[in-house]
Amino acid sequence: MVFIQERKAKGEVYLYIDKSIRIGKKVHKISRFLGKKSEVSPEKIKMEKKKFALEIDTKIVLLLVAEAKKRYPSFEFPLTIEEIKKIEEMNLQYKEIRRSLNKKDWEDVKKRFVANFVFESNALEGNSLTLKNFSEIVFENKIIASADLREVYDAKNSYDVFSKLFDSKKEISGEFIIELHKKLMKNVDQRVGYKKLPNIILGRAITLTAPENVSQEMKNLLKWYQEKENKIYPLELAFKFHHKFEQIHPFADGNGRVGRMLLNHILIRKGYYPIIIRNNHRNKYINALQSADLNRYILLIRFGIEKAKETYRKFFEVYYQYI
Repeated sequence: MVFIQERKAKGEVYLYIDKSIRIGKKVHKISRFLGKKSEVSPEKIKMEKKKFALEIDTKIVLLLVAEAKKRYPSFEFPLTIEEIKKIEEMNLQYKEIRRSLNKKDWEDVKKRFVANFVFESNALEGNSLTLKNFSEIVFENKIIASADLREVYDAKNSYDVFSKLFDSKKEISGEFIIELHKKLMKNVDQRVGYKKLPNIILGRAITLTAPENVSQEMKNLLKWYQEKENKIYPLELAFKFHHKFEQIHPFADGNGRVGRMLLNHILIRKGYYPIIIRNNHRNKYINALQSADLNRYILLIRFGIEKAKETYRKFFEVYYQYI
């Protein structure tokens, strides 16, 4: 958001447009001189604020990209500087939306996003509720007679858990992940904690981690995350973590739901907007994970870039046009 500031010099009052933004540990302040207060009309101020806002966003995006290059010197192709520039621009606008909306309006936006994310994430796992049924369950506590109670609790638990996770910056740990899974499985599946029996993913040719090795593999994953957290660009970090987590498949059920929530938790922790992976892109999603199984991450990173752009353009962009 830009501000009009008054500054006095030699008995005159002058107007400036100012904007400050923190990038990394540095605060950048950008100003534009408008002229003497007595000579600047309200119409000119309004016009100059609009022009300045557009120009300043371009400058800030370039600063953000420069900071990203400095902080994360190597990117996994196809995550190029050009793609990072687009993501940083969308994320800057997302932050502007959060700052500009009043508390009630932002809560409404958040509720709508969480509902869309959870509906699509659960549908990826075979939950058959329609979006109308899902909305009635989570917003009106209305349950149709023919509804599968497991799917109802699946919807309610996921919505409640991700609503809290949306604003959380809690550190990722083994205990945090197990507790997340436990809350998601309440009244859905009694098998909480790490799996006791082997499991498989239908349609995916991969040998998952054996039960006796899960605890150690999860420790290895968390160690990898701690080592890479400040070295890998957040979108790449989130999707690689997601893949590695799904390769382990630490729980008897709910791995996909937990994994996608953790993916978004990483993005949120790093200051980025969360994304939605839609059920109608399931095949593309599975193919990207299968390619990563062979240590080829190009498809997965490309998929992540596409979903980041799609989520912003189909969900958040409309709000930016009105602030």
